[in-house]
Amino acid sequence: MRREALMWFKQAESDLRKALNDLTTKDWDGAAFWSHQASEKALKALIISRGKFARGHDLMELGRVIREELGIDISEIIELLKELTIHYTVARYPNAANAIPSEIYTEDKAKRLVNMAKKVVEWVKRFLL
Repeated sequence: MRREALMWFKQAESDLRKALNDLTTKDWDGAAFWSHQASEKALKALIISRGKFARGHDLMELGRVIREELGIDISEIIELLKELTIHYTVARYPNAANAIPSEIYTEDKAKRLVNMAKKVVEWVKRFLL
């Protein structure tokens, strides 16, 4: 695997650990944000591993690159990407959801998002060269 791709994937795994840690400390908004970040960095690792480059935080757009430019079927994770993509902003900014992020996330929601991120990271790992 390309060194740069490995670096991105290792950071994805680190971000997933942060999400899990935030579940322990009951920082539900943090768990949501780190779930997005773990997914984003894992997807970017896959793209980079195939010699491509992608910018941005929109998981749907990263999925499109994987589907169209890498020719990999993303149907297994598409619904996860749809759900996770909004938490890049909503989990951090009060004006993104017109509410305080630390007050709108629940334990159940945070756990669901972390589990989704785990699935995305595991899915990516299967395709890394």
